[in-house]
Amino acid sequence: MVPIFRLPVGSPLAAAASADWGLLPLKVPAGWNVVYNELSVRRLPDGRLEANDSEDLYWARTALPPWLSAEQAAERGGPQAREISIDAGWYGGRGFRIAVLDPDWEHERASQTTTDLVELVSTLESWMRMIALERRLP
Repeated sequence: MVPIFRLPVGSPLAAAASADWGLLPLKVPAGWNVVYNELSVRRLPDGRLEANDSEDLYWARTALPPWLSAEQAAERGGPQAREISIDAGWYGGRGFRIAVLDPDWEHERASQTTTDLVELVSTLESWMRMIALERRLP
């Protein structure tokens, strides 16, 4: 399986791509530190998009809100009180895999595999929003 996708003509992801490799636009809510981002695509001559096929595409982790001390965050509880990571990669035989780690790979709280680029971006954005703003895990 190769990471090549045909997206609808009006898709914002398709519109963001050019013939040169470039990062996909992501809506990352406040409360996240993006540690690593290689979610990049390029437009092929036939209009399809080719995505980076690395197992290490994206890694972000929650950050304490700057207005809360560690003690205050612990009192509030929930995801803001500890470090949670979200990781995404391309696994050739299966597609994209997204995982929520609380706090590490030995404590995986949610995961999803998809062969759809739009679903990858949608899941990343919704899970980050859910964790940072709604203070709950998927």
